[in-house]
Amino acid sequence: MRSRPTTTAAGAMFAGGLALALSGCAGPGAVACSAVGYLYDGPAVVAFDPELPDDALVSACFGAGCAPAPVERGAEPTVGETVPGGVWRVPQAAPYLGEGVYGDGSERNVRVVVEAVDGAGLVDGEYEIPVAVERTGMFGECPGPFRFDTLVVEATERSTE
Repeated sequence: MRSRPTTTAAGAMFAGGLALALSGCAGPGAVACSAVGYLYDGPAVVAFDPELPDDALVSACFGAGCAPAPVERGAEPTVGETVPGGVWRVPQAAPYLGEGVYGDGSERNVRVVVEAVDGAGLVDGEYEIPVAVERTGMFGECPGPFRFDTLVVEATERSTE
């Protein structure tokens, strides 16, 4: 009497195909991410917690070693979302771009400086801008368009020592 194999040919093919598909080398008909490069030319949106005094002076710029320029308080970041004290929009354009920085969303750091009317410094720091990415592909495996999310900066008086 012959012994029966524990796996059939069909079972072996299924297991092999599954391993191949999970490895990312699925062969013809596999979904590949497009080579499209996405840019974002919108502003960085900055909010403060706790909210700033009405007379605070906010300046900002993109890139290390940049020279901050004044930014005015603007409207809320998106419809239906509210931020106590409002937001400040920093355009990716002159005079807010540091040396070698382009307004295409590739610079993800912003320097924010806040001073009270009396000259007291409240904030002076560089911050990474949070980014929201719209994933593409059947399973969201590919990067897609992106935008800057609202950056919330902690507004505490800095030390003058």
